[in-house]
Amino acid sequence: MKILFINACARENSRTLELCKYFLENYEKNHRHIEIEQVSLFGGAELKPMTEETLKEREELIAKRDWENSKMMYALQFHEAEKIVIGAPYWDCSFPSMLKVYIENIMVSKLNFLYQEDRYVGLCRGKKMLYISTAGGDAERNMGFDYVRKVLKMLGNYQCKYIHADNLDVQGSDIQEIMKKAKLRLNETVKRW
Repeated sequence: MKILFINACARENSRTLELCKYFLENYEKNHRHIEIEQVSLFGGAELKPMTEETLKEREELIAKRDWENSKMMYALQFHEAEKIVIGAPYWDCSFPSMLKVYIENIMVSKLNFLYQEDRYVGLCRGKKMLYISTAGGDAERNMGFDYVRKVLKMLGNYQCKYIHADNLDVQGSDIQEIMKKAKLRLNETVKRW
């Protein structure tokens, strides 16, 4: 089984990244035949926002169905993943902008979705997505997760789950206890996901 981990954490000591690593390590221990691929949006990934020139290049590649071209690498990788883990801290009511750039790069018609009359038809193989996040304040209504969930409805039939640790920067918060509770929720997810 192929799991794609999209790491949208800018900091090495990110609490979101801590939760993601915790989940992935435990998932790997409890399940056989797991292959985890990671895309680090802040280190290593060569992603740029779409421009007029890159959109034209992409349209040409789509017309030729040249999915093996390096410019289609992220879209093809996403297409083939059976499960998706997104680690994205809660920034400015959403997520880091590099995640939006990544999404722009995977939204490839005829590979990951089709337009049909009045709706989109998803072509991706994935069935499940886990969105892991942390926030300094309350992130119960995370517009970043809501956006990603809507995008995934265009790309396929994904079951989406959101696990988060909130109020980590609120004065007087017990950070260790908040993180512990999030890890307990991740433990339950390891069993059923």
